Amino acid sequence: MLVPAILFKDQITSEFQRIYYTEDMMYLTGCLEQWSPDISTNPEEGKFDFAIVSNDKLIGYLSYRIDYYCSKAYNFGLLSFDRGNPVVGEELFNKMEELTKRLRKIEWRMVGGNPVEKHYDKFCKKHGGNKHILKDSVRDSHGNYHDDIIYEIIND
Repeated sequence: MLVPAILFKDQITSEFQRIYYTEDMMYLTGCLEQWSPDISTNPEEGKFDFAIVSNDKLIGYLSYRIDYYCSKAYNFGLLSFDRGNPVVGEELFNKMEELTKRLRKIEWRMVGGNPVEKHYDKFCKKHGGNKHILKDSVRDSHGNYHDDIIYEIIND
């Protein structure tokens, strides 16, 4: 279930801090920067931060922005705190389905090598979207290069 992230702010911050300096952080940020979400008590218009909860336990975090003028959802962020829990993916894809029906465009990025890529490919294909690959655009802490992958779904 998605609930406002402010209800779990301290726990979310702590979970993000646990992945500092890991590959998971690189997949989340797309770079080597360490980051934690700025969860506001009064979010600005078009900014959405959710805690993903199952059986009253925090299992993930989902965020995105909406540009209402362009009718576009973008800047998605997802982190699972409970590896392998299918509820995290279900909540993400339910929200993406909702946004795809409601808005003209949704777009999101990911770093190549992320295990969720096949699921994003399937979702994008289902909705007639496009996948753009920017080769070797992200370098990890070991000096290995990863693709920067951009997905977009446009409803005409």
